[in-house]
Amino acid sequence: MLSVMRKEWRSYFFTPTGYVFIAIFWLLGAAFFFLYNILAATAELSSLFGNLSYLFMLIVPLLTMRLFSEDRKQKTDQLFYCAPVSLWSVTAGKFAAAMGVLCVSLAGTGLYVLILSRYADLSLGSVMAQYLAFLLLGACYIAVGLFMSSLTDSQITAAVLTLAANMLLQLAEMSSATAATPYLPFLPALLGCVSLNQRYSQVASGVIHPTDVGYFLLFAAVFLCAAVAVLALRKSKRR
Repeated sequence: MLSVMRKEWRSYFFTPTGYVFIAIFWLLGAAFFFLYNILAATAELSSLFGNLSYLFMLIVPLLTMRLFSEDRKQKTDQLFYCAPVSLWSVTAGKFAAAMGVLCVSLAGTGLYVLILSRYADLSLGSVMAQYLAFLLLGACYIAVGLFMSSLTDSQITAAVLTLAANMLLQLAEMSSATAATPYLPFLPALLGCVSLNQRYSQVASGVIHPTDVGYFLLFAAVFLCAAVAVLALRKSKRR
């Protein structure tokens, strides 16, 4: 797992991908900070991180589109099937590398917190809750993107699929309360199972329930398991 993670980490920063992602995140993050904190003269972080979460949803394909699709296109995925390492380790290593880039991106927002702390009394617990919520939500989006990347050898296709999946998740959550129909009585309850933003807001507000944290972890685990299943199926077909 560690060797895969190191390889993917180097790939992010030996190519423009990691730099472009972090630059977009920091640049637009600075714009959000200026609009929602400086101009509004408030130390409230919920608007800043809320907008950053939507931004991350839109640009996460930059992080995930190449994770498996590039290996498949260049035929280097053969190493996964022949090397004495489990498909779980490969998937976990790639996931951890992408999470590492997310952590670097979030570390840059610490500057905003430092600036606000000079002019207002910030609650450390509240700040940590914002970061925890973002990491949990980010893990879910990265897991979705990793799964989509495992389905194709085209990075562009993987990026489009990831963005489409994330938008569908948003739509499902927004429609859960208004999707009642006599023909599909189970639809509202089914759509209600998708509650990423609702649970994100809950955790970010400082109300951290194990069920909410468990929901994020389970959500990410499902897509990681799906990616492993795709790899396992492809491996079995090559025998």
